[in-house]
Amino acid sequence: MKLLLRLVCFIALLISSVEADICEERTERVILVSSAYEIDVRSCFLNPNEKKGPIIWYKNDSKTPISMDVGARIHQHKDELWFVPAMVEDSGYYFCTVRNATYCLKIKTTIRFVQHEPNLCYNTETIFTQRLPVAADGQLVCPYMDFFKDENNELPKIQWQKDCKPLLLDNIYFSGVKDRLVIANVTAAHNGKYTCGIFYMYLGKQYRVTRVIELKTIEEYKPLRPVIVSPANETVEVGLGSKLQLICNVSGQFSDSVFWKWNGSAIDDDDSVLAEEYVLDQLPTP
Repeated sequence: MKLLLRLVCFIALLISSVEADICEERTERVILVSSAYEIDVRSCFLNPNEKKGPIIWYKNDSKTPISMDVGARIHQHKDELWFVPAMVEDSGYYFCTVRNATYCLKIKTTIRFVQHEPNLCYNTETIFTQRLPVAADGQLVCPYMDFFKDENNELPKIQWQKDCKPLLLDNIYFSGVKDRLVIANVTAAHNGKYTCGIFYMYLGKQYRVTRVIELKTIEEYKPLRPVIVSPANETVEVGLGSKLQLICNVSGQFSDSVFWKWNGSAIDDDDSVLAEEYVLDQLPTP
């Protein structure tokens, strides 16, 4: 009996091990392009219910995990992959794997690092686009900076540039608040490329971290009011008992609601005397 129990346990453990070696694979569709020669951190894109074990990082199809030695230029620290600093030749695909005795998930992530373009402080491939409406105050958010917050959830001081020139934060037109640039009374003149950057201290050495945002302003939305073309305060005389058709001609949008009122109330669909019909016509383009 003891031999049988041991055999059953051994078989169960063997099956679990085989199941764990069969990994479910997924490719992350989001490809983040970052500037080379800066410190960079990448996380494993997991859904909340998928963190069922430790995360291990690999480069390409290597069977050897990426080093956990924080002194290595490319290393894993906790669950994240660190490039200290990143180089163009580090571009490629990386795998993060989550595994336990009965579960294995392997996620393929493509990472790209690029140099600045000639005469620019950025590469156009690294641009994040943000839009703000004109005639109102707006905020630009410096993206993907959470990894560089300290134990108090604070970032190092962010410096802002517009079109590669230092931006004056005068607290009138531009204000810096944590990871945001607040712009007062946005206008079309604010369109442009904004660079947000910090200096991050890692193992006693400072590294640059930058993000580039293209601001595209959008016009203030002003809904158009429908225009009643006819009738225009007209009075119509009819004989008692006769049938009458009244036409209300309105110019507006397809989403506009047009209806008649009788004695201040909408006409009931079941009214046996009054009935409404609607015809939509699209006006020719000028």
